[in-house]
Amino acid sequence: MQRQGDPRYALKLLKRLERMVELEHVHTEIAGTSYPWARVVNPDQLLEQTLRNDQPESASIDPFWAATWRAAQGLDRFLGMLQLPTGTRILELGGGSGRAGISAALRGASVCITDASRMALIMCRFNSRFVADRVTVRKLDWANLAGFHERFPIVLGSDIVYNPSLYPILEPCMRQVLEPNGVVLLSEPQRHTGDRFENWIRQAGWQCNSCLIDLKDGQREIRIFQCTLNPWKEFAS
Repeated sequence: MQRQGDPRYALKLLKRLERMVELEHVHTEIAGTSYPWARVVNPDQLLEQTLRNDQPESASIDPFWAATWRAAQGLDRFLGMLQLPTGTRILELGGGSGRAGISAALRGASVCITDASRMALIMCRFNSRFVADRVTVRKLDWANLAGFHERFPIVLGSDIVYNPSLYPILEPCMRQVLEPNGVVLLSEPQRHTGDRFENWIRQAGWQCNSCLIDLKDGQREIRIFQCTLNPWKEFAS
């Protein structure tokens, strides 16, 4: 099977992306390093495309992955506080363009980045080409986990709790993919929906605590939820 680290395969991915969206190539700070990054020039164009498309498959476009979310930067900073042992197995849900998962891989973790969007998966494979030996990219629909049997000690999610209607789908998924005594780390920019999620997940039987990460950009701090199914253990302070 071709891997995203193969230059020829990476070029094929890039051509596929460029047929769908306009890209720009920049360097961004991830895990304290300058990392080559491809991003969508105009994410709003994807949103408009989705709104114009009345076909059922329009859901697979999912334009929200294309934006660069501050929550992913906050999760990146938080991961730097954990001192992850090399080879730690990590799953990312709703990976989008892959920033949080790539952050973990750059810190030595073995990461599986997942998303339900076909376009997001292509972008993840392309952006993760420099850490391809530590990253796999898989399609995962939270509502349909058939065929996905792995469990992980750490599960990540960046800005995936903005829609309360998805909580009843996300929560069983979290249970199925998390190892006993594992932790789910979810980042979000202190929206009111984050407040709702914190209360909701506790009522669903989870222990949940949170901390704040200041990105020093003049905006609100990023909130990191630490969710476990056992008495809460603080991973970083």
